[in-house]
Amino acid sequence: MKLQLVGMALATAAATAAAGPVNVVCQTTKGAIDIVIQPAWSPRGAERFLQLVDAGHFDRVPFFRCLDGFLCQFGFPQSKAAAKKWPAIADDLRQPALRQFKRGYISFAGGGANTRTDHLFITLGDKVESLGTQPWETPIGYVTPASMQQTVSRFNMSYGDIPPWGKGPDPQKLQGPGAADYLKQNFPALDYIQSCKRR
Repeated sequence: MKLQLVGMALATAAATAAAGPVNVVCQTTKGAIDIVIQPAWSPRGAERFLQLVDAGHFDRVPFFRCLDGFLCQFGFPQSKAAAKKWPAIADDLRQPALRQFKRGYISFAGGGANTRTDHLFITLGDKVESLGTQPWETPIGYVTPASMQQTVSRFNMSYGDIPPWGKGPDPQKLQGPGAADYLKQNFPALDYIQSCKRR
């Protein structure tokens, strides 16, 4: 049974990869961002992102960790309807040609091998050597250059990194019923994704 499930997952990922680019638009507190998902780059990651989009997971999701020239991370939905637990997915095969993350690349954020769930980041630097070095860091697509310039570049970066490295939100306080109030009271200038949908 287990081998059958693994086979089904691989077949689904292969079908996703063969489908071609998928366009997604996310509305944020600074305007719309156009995203091009490239399933061939990271089949499992692309499939999970599109599942999150279709499930309404990105309704009111904060950009809780934004460091200028590095990355802007998002996750922790504030909508009760979207706060579903997503099981971790397996890492995708790394592609050497995509090892060097470019400005606008989107990737899942993980904490170890096969830990990708529902947290992602947008690369903000033109050449960030530290990104793409881990097995779980494989780009799933990119934010268009126009959206990077017109919208992402305007995201609030003043809070910086999460504690203890910066004065941003404490991830431990971003889950549960008090999370929205915690952010509103302590980080009023934080930017959010309001919704995402396929084009």
